[in-house]
Amino acid sequence: MSSMKPSQAFSSSLMRRSSSLARSVSTLFLRSSSVLPRRSFSGSSDVKRKAVMVAATGQHHGKTTVTLGMVHKLLERGKKVSYQKPVGQQTVPVICQGKELQVDRDVDIFKHVWPQLVGSYSDASPVAFPPGFTRMVLDGKVQTRDLVQRCRESFARLVEASDYVVVEGTGHIGVGSIIDLNNAQVAAELQLDVVIVAPGGLGVSFDVLAANHALLKEHGVRLKGVVLNKVEEKKKEMIEHYYRKALQRIDVPLLGVIPSDADLPLLSMKSFTRLLNAQFLSCQDKELRFFRRTRLISQVNPGDLPLQIPANSLFILHSSRADSLQALIHQHKIAREGEGKDLACGVIVFGPERVSDADIAGLEQEGIPMLYVSKKDFDGTGFTLLEKVMGHTHKHHKADIERIVRTCQHVGQHIDLDAIIA
Repeated sequence: MSSMKPSQAFSSSLMRRSSSLARSVSTLFLRSSSVLPRRSFSGSSDVKRKAVMVAATGQHHGKTTVTLGMVHKLLERGKKVSYQKPVGQQTVPVICQGKELQVDRDVDIFKHVWPQLVGSYSDASPVAFPPGFTRMVLDGKVQTRDLVQRCRESFARLVEASDYVVVEGTGHIGVGSIIDLNNAQVAAELQLDVVIVAPGGLGVSFDVLAANHALLKEHGVRLKGVVLNKVEEKKKEMIEHYYRKALQRIDVPLLGVIPSDADLPLLSMKSFTRLLNAQFLSCQDKELRFFRRTRLISQVNPGDLPLQIPANSLFILHSSRADSLQALIHQHKIAREGEGKDLACGVIVFGPERVSDADIAGLEQEGIPMLYVSKKDFDGTGFTLLEKVMGHTHKHHKADIERIVRTCQHVGQHIDLDAIIA
């Protein structure tokens, strides 16, 4: 995108799972069955000057988004930076020194975007939950104290090797409580202060913040500050004023107010492949294309395409509607040849009918990515599919460098990094 040209220098630098399961987990997560005395990391005050935990009041509130911006700004200052997700729930395989490891997916993203981050994959993701892991801990097959020790040892190595360690929590502060390894407990073990990311707003936002803060206090962890995310631009000044007022009553500073960015949370074709168990029929190279509007064209309610297709539109289309598919291809061609404009649309097709080879070829020629969703996965009207698409929240993808760059820049403009790391 032309708007990203100022970031090309940064973008180019970014390019540079019963006993057998128990044995697998022991190999993957446990370094030693012995429990060592708690290390002091050369004093709590030293750790607090070199590391902080970023947590959130709930899922999808922007914890990873804020962490991306922090890491980017620290690297811009020439710091040797480490990133750690002590306890991860969604794992992906990575190859490290010729061996396959299961690490938290956010660790994979950060290590892919910034290969220069200090520390190994195993230290960045010391504990990552495979399926059934909670039951194994409750059954006594895995001991929480061993997991804690693994987190502490990995963290100590990162602190020693870097100028600053950005530690990302998992979900809200209470996540992990069922195995005595929630974010407050991890922060207490690692002697970390916590910065909480909360959603933009007042009453509800502060209520959930208070509940999370109470758990931090129960474990003796200091709330260093709050960052508000996804704040409506027209309410930003008012929310910042009153939220800061409310925080003053508990002696906690407001460290950032990040306004909403309309494009950053939009879903891409790549997101839909996982969400819908869909497969590409055309233009897989456009998997990172995202959309600003969505329209359903079903068999039950056969609406035609609009006379002029808005750019960046996603069409959810019943497979019987070859007429609408062909009209979309035609309008794309007119815009491309007559106006030199790429409408940058996409299609999700569902239903029993087979899309013809000629239509697939037309989509390829016009650069229109299309996904196919099996009929057995959704009802025949497409309304369930539409509801799932519209209700899903964007997650960062390591290949989507352009939007990660934009995220870093957007966050960086609206947080007080000096106060966060002070």
